[in-house]
Amino acid sequence: MIRQELVLNEVLTFFDGVMVFSYSRIIILFCLIGLSSNVIHAADSESGAKVTVGWVERVYLPDYDFTMRGKIDTGAKNSSIHATDMEFVHVEEGLPQSRIRFTTVDTKGKSRTIEADIVRTVRIKKTIMGSETPVVEGRVEIELLLCMAGITKLVRINLTNREGMNYRLILGRTALEGDFVVDVSKTLIGGKTCRTASQATKPLPETIE
Repeated sequence: MIRQELVLNEVLTFFDGVMVFSYSRIIILFCLIGLSSNVIHAADSESGAKVTVGWVERVYLPDYDFTMRGKIDTGAKNSSIHATDMEFVHVEEGLPQSRIRFTTVDTKGKSRTIEADIVRTVRIKKTIMGSETPVVEGRVEIELLLCMAGITKLVRINLTNREGMNYRLILGRTALEGDFVVDVSKTLIGGKTCRTASQATKPLPETIE
């Protein structure tokens, strides 16, 4: 009887050890899966894989050291930024009206001044509330260095008064192309580390959106 109890205890101890071992292996396996996922994500970022962003993101302007909250609009081709007090800047030995200075607003509501070379003039179709006929509006287009979700790139962006709008910065498809995919169910998921990803786009002819 005593021998049977000893054998039974040894069997139970063996199975307890197997269960503990198996449980430990499961924990280790999950840890390895999580680690592998992080490594793969980091490798994808370094290799230039597209980064997922939400439909609203923080956008940093490194040349001017301030942040704006931008709406990611895949339905729009072009990008636009809120601009008031626009004035042309005289440039020695430059063409007339080749540079512009304007005021915009950062995430804290503080006025910020930006000065940039004019790339071209674009015509944008704009719908006026209460009217079924769209109006074609001429806008100045510039290039701005923007950083979003860890990617820094030069973006073509047009100037317009967005006072009263929820978002002072709109990023369209041309700003996203090649670097970003959009998860419309999320907001503010981008990181804060910047890296150079794309060169400036080549000059484009005047277009109507």
